[in-house]
Amino acid sequence: MSYRKGRRLEYIVRDLFLKRGWVVVRSARSKPVDLVCMKAGRSVLVECKYSRAYVRYSEVEPLLELAEKAGAEPVVALAEKRGRIEMRNIRTGEAFRP
Repeated sequence: MSYRKGRRLEYIVRDLFLKRGWVVVRSARSKPVDLVCMKAGRSVLVECKYSRAYVRYSEVEPLLELAEKAGAEPVVALAEKRGRIEMRNIRTGEAFRP
């Protein structure tokens, strides 16, 4: 996946959170996570991916560890066909809505 394509997805997900009143910080070079989102005492760490096929445990393991240390929710935002974005809490497997 190209850098531009990944960055575009991060901006789309960022805008979804911003529209719902979250404060969002995009990490430079996606280290350690793509987005840090905060609202009313909640914090969410987001990793953006284009497909389930691209999600490897080795990629989300640092997200899980960081979320555990920070007391945040670890979320993966998956771009699906037709521009749909699915978000899941990777600790619980439940759908996540900002």
